[in-house]
Amino acid sequence: MPSYQPFQQLFETFGRPPESHSESVNRSSREALKGWLDSPIGKSGHCMLLKAPRAGHGKTHLLTTLLHEMGGSHEFVPLHAVGGSRIDSSTVLNDILRRLVRGLPAAGGLTVLDLAARRLFSAGLQPLVNSGEVPCQDREAALVALCNRPIETFDFHHPNAVTARWAKDNFELLGPRLALELSQRNGLSLREVSFWVDVMFLFSSAEIDNPERVRTLTAQVFDNPFSEAVANERLIALLGLLTTLLRVVLVADELEGFSLDESAALRFASFICALRQSVERLDVIVSVNQDIWESAFLPRLSAGLTDRLSELAVELEPLDHGGVVAIIESRFPGEGESIAPKIRATHARGVLAEAARTRSSKDNTEPADPARADQIASFAVAPETPETASPAPTGRQPGEADPLPPGTGSGAVEWPAPDLNAPKAFADTEDFVPATPLPPAAASVSLAFDDPSPFRSKTIQNSPIHDRMEQLPGAETGSQSLHDLPSPAPHPPAGEPAFTAAANPAAEKASDRVDELLRQFRERYGKS
Repeated sequence: MPSYQPFQQLFETFGRPPESHSESVNRSSREALKGWLDSPIGKSGHCMLLKAPRAGHGKTHLLTTLLHEMGGSHEFVPLHAVGGSRIDSSTVLNDILRRLVRGLPAAGGLTVLDLAARRLFSAGLQPLVNSGEVPCQDREAALVALCNRPIETFDFHHPNAVTARWAKDNFELLGPRLALELSQRNGLSLREVSFWVDVMFLFSSAEIDNPERVRTLTAQVFDNPFSEAVANERLIALLGLLTTLLRVVLVADELEGFSLDESAALRFASFICALRQSVERLDVIVSVNQDIWESAFLPRLSAGLTDRLSELAVELEPLDHGGVVAIIESRFPGEGESIAPKIRATHARGVLAEAARTRSSKDNTEPADPARADQIASFAVAPETPETASPAPTGRQPGEADPLPPGTGSGAVEWPAPDLNAPKAFADTEDFVPATPLPPAAASVSLAFDDPSPFRSKTIQNSPIHDRMEQLPGAETGSQSLHDLPSPAPHPPAGEPAFTAAANPAAEKASDRVDELLRQFRERYGKS
């Protein structure tokens, strides 16, 4: 089998880049979700329900593809169900902050929260500069900088960022004015907006390489005991501020744990619908399998909650032949058309699993190498003779003796020179027909012994001649050699009728056969 197995990863996690992708699979569903998410900032968001007939149809793969295609303009936040069934304000707040504090590539340690804080401060300061409440020598230039270059204007770590240094020195007076302006513009709670303005200022003004930045932020948000109601207000305020800057998409995937808790689906649906009503620009995608939707959601949700949760619905379709071929080709190029006719599954995970088994069985049934087949066939020959010695086993050069067993010497047994003019033995003629088929030729034995007797005994016990002799009357097994076998009695014992060769030709023929076999053995192995 090939060392690379293209069908190993059958399960994916939202957020991780997929190893393989088929553009044609679930294309219509992906384009529908992209169209709904492409609405500009400031427009109302949507609640989208993504359903699949069963697990393995590619929901997570589709969502991950959207994340990597639209991640520059949208902030996708995966929601994690605590205990498999609890998603509430505290858990969503933790998921959002964990997403915001991730470092940006090639940004020198800046995070998404750093950029969001600078843009919020610039947006809140613009009306104050425009009204003259915040004095400025060049008002027009300051407004242009706040509108077009908010990241550089509020760079608290650059020595030439005059506005950022002034805001940092006067934040005790500027902070409340910024919070009031942002809360009035977005219709949010002043208390919670003030909380987030303070938290964001402390985070963004701290040194970027300070390892305590994230820990301090987490302690400010979660260490002080607060109720679920307070967590919900903080969550609404944070989402309200962020959605003025970018599109935020909450993604609820892997909801199989809801089937274990009867009230989990009802609590989740009520929470999502209330959050959507409080933050109109928020987008939510609920990804669920049909069995979970029918068993956990529909029996417990009211008609109103069902309609709000499935405001926009997309259902993945079973794969057709083209989709099956495309999935196999994405993992194993060139094998799609040959493997697809053997696939019975109509969902992506099942196709990959069956393709893996088909590919494995194909590798196991490939024809053997002709050279290897010839090598194997060379071992299936008649009992070896001095003219045709058996091939050397693997790991030894041709002509090299077998390894010596422990305790043996290095003496060599010489083969007798063959007599090429000798008449053919009876066993080599066409008239010789054995009573039973002879066993295969014995394996090669060692030719280096001080004492030839072990070699002779081993050869006899493992040779085809020994097996043939066991079938004859009067033959004995064990370590006894063929020379010790009793010869056929020329006359029957007293009291028993005598049979002549003419009266019993079978016995005479058996006796001649024994003599012939003994003669062949002596010619081959030598007399002791």
